[in-house]
Amino acid sequence: MDGADHGQLRTQAVGFVFFSLMLRRAPNMQRLIFNRDPPAMNQLPHFSSADTSLDFSIKKQSITAEQKSFLIQIAMLLGIPAASHEELVAPMAITGPSGLDCRLHLLDGHCFVFPEIVLPLSVNELMGPEVGQLLEIQRMLLTEFGWYLGVSAEGLLQLSSIAWIDEVHEIVKTLDLMNGIGIMAIQQLLDSAKATH
Repeated sequence: MDGADHGQLRTQAVGFVFFSLMLRRAPNMQRLIFNRDPPAMNQLPHFSSADTSLDFSIKKQSITAEQKSFLIQIAMLLGIPAASHEELVAPMAITGPSGLDCRLHLLDGHCFVFPEIVLPLSVNELMGPEVGQLLEIQRMLLTEFGWYLGVSAEGLLQLSSIAWIDEVHEIVKTLDLMNGIGIMAIQQLLDSAKATH
């Protein structure tokens, strides 16, 4: 192994340690994210115009009166008009605080959702060492949060919760935290790609 390879391995190792430490600090980050002023949240652009804003592989479902009330509560916490509550449910997407597209999958007939974040990174762009790093990030996300990295219908990476969530404040916190962690994961993968090319 020459000096350049050793340097790349060291850079990747430092990146893994940094990402791991950031994941462990996530509860603190969660508090920081939610200590912002409500008007600032209301000023965020929520509806996405990106190509990932609609996943047509997901069937639109009918919403019960109880689910409507549930979605209105979530919309209000996100600063979205109550009348737009159906826009929260996949296949539609909203833009999160980090600019990532977010979807909520609604359990048919129940007030449970699992959040999903679409990362603006194509699976086809990853090769070589980045694939190994992607698997390491996947392991950390699964272990620390119960989230997994998958592939969206658009061929982009997506971060999804394994658990169905029924508490509106927890849903909003999870979406916000997923946005922050998703940005960190993208940065880690991009930094790894730069180091190896």
